[in-house]
Amino acid sequence: MANPYRSKQGLSARPVGNSDEIQLRIDPVHSDLDEEISGLHRQVTELKNVAQEIETEARVQNDLVSDLVNILLDFSSFINPLPDGRIW
Repeated sequence: MANPYRSKQGLSARPVGNSDEIQLRIDPVHSDLDEEISGLHRQVTELKNVAQEIETEARVQNDLVSDLVNILLDFSSFINPLPDGRIW
């Protein structure tokens, strides 16, 4: 019976109970381990860079929203509300 988790490259992902875990089976006969490890290292590095970019962008956008809220609060203190309580 053929192994249902074997891929052409010699790596296979197997289902696990915890979604944070990944299991890899490496078949040294059908693949070069050094190439596989280098490829995985590159992918991890790329994912770390993407995560850092997302964190930086989120921080910039949060700062922008905070600045806009402060501007609106400052502006609203100078406005006299309409008779029905509306500002605009």
